[in-house]
Amino acid sequence: MNDLLQELERELEKIRSQNLYRSLTPPKGLDFCSNDYLGLSRDPNFRAAILEKLEQATGPDSVSSPASRLLRGNTSRHQALEQRLSGFKGTEAALIFPTGYQSNIGVFTALVRSQDRVLSDAQNHASIIDGLRLSGCQKIVFPHLDLGAVEEALIQPHPEGKTFLVTESLFSMDGDVAPLAAYAELAKQHEAYLIVDDAHAVGVFGEERGSGLTERFGVEKRALAIVSTFGKAFGLFGAFVAGPQVVIEYLINRCRSFIFTTAVPPLLLYGVEAGLDLLDAEPERRKRVCLLADRLRQRFKEAGLDTLQSAGPIVPVVLGKSERALAVAQRLQEKGLDVRAIRPPTVAPGTARLRISVHADHTEQQIDQLAKAVEKAIKSIDS
Repeated sequence: MNDLLQELERELEKIRSQNLYRSLTPPKGLDFCSNDYLGLSRDPNFRAAILEKLEQATGPDSVSSPASRLLRGNTSRHQALEQRLSGFKGTEAALIFPTGYQSNIGVFTALVRSQDRVLSDAQNHASIIDGLRLSGCQKIVFPHLDLGAVEEALIQPHPEGKTFLVTESLFSMDGDVAPLAAYAELAKQHEAYLIVDDAHAVGVFGEERGSGLTERFGVEKRALAIVSTFGKAFGLFGAFVAGPQVVIEYLINRCRSFIFTTAVPPLLLYGVEAGLDLLDAEPERRKRVCLLADRLRQRFKEAGLDTLQSAGPIVPVVLGKSERALAVAQRLQEKGLDVRAIRPPTVAPGTARLRISVHADHTEQQIDQLAKAVEKAIKSIDS
């Protein structure tokens, strides 16, 4: 055992020497790093709505469901919410999962087989990458958002199995948007199946329902599966998969990360219901967060900073070296602005950055304060 512990310590020292060491740091200062895009987690009305639903709940399964869904963990609350979520996403059915990570792991290991071929964006989330690895499929990783590369790969015949195209809709580190309509058309032309991780777009995009970029691009009915989460704009925890009825039924029967896990407790479902209610009642939240993020991007552009092709609430500021990003983030935290440095392997080497998350409850003054603080911190570090 000592040999292993010493080996682990050497590995940690190597990580530290490369400025890649991570530690758990509690929240402190004004939040510009969480995925609470609509500001629901701090909203007193949201809290009150959850408590009201909890007080109205009755029965032995009104708070917890300590079993898998296929045993005693399934409640009428789960089924009613799944029906509501399918309407929200514009699909035939939906299925709730404990996490987005489990959703992606489950979708790919259940639907994709070893003889199949999957085209995957180079910047897809780790949960997609791991799900594809576990499926044992043939992976074709195409350059980020490269339509030409996707079409070129789809043209190549693959008689051994089926072909899938998988992408995030709003990419979590670059903050840019996938061309979902074009992907859906290419998938149709070449008899491939489109799977979309819509996690970071839910609650922010979509004119009618605010259900995400699959709504905005009108591809809800053209996707085999759409993964969405409650841990971003909903300010909560958990996830769901939406799609055709037959796909959801198949996941119930064959998805190991759904079958062999405890059901999401009704206690959390009250929060999701309250979140959906607020999304319906206050569509201005999603408009405001995008306006504020655009304001911040404009301030950074005026300062000559690189925010890539970002859109929506995620505003990256690419700084290059890990030590530079760490130093700038530290200066901001000292000013009471909670901004974190993102480093490899989360992003590619040489592209360490600040990943700034704008929320609907930020003020224009706070946005301007942050922009000035970032510019000042960078100049101070570089001088």
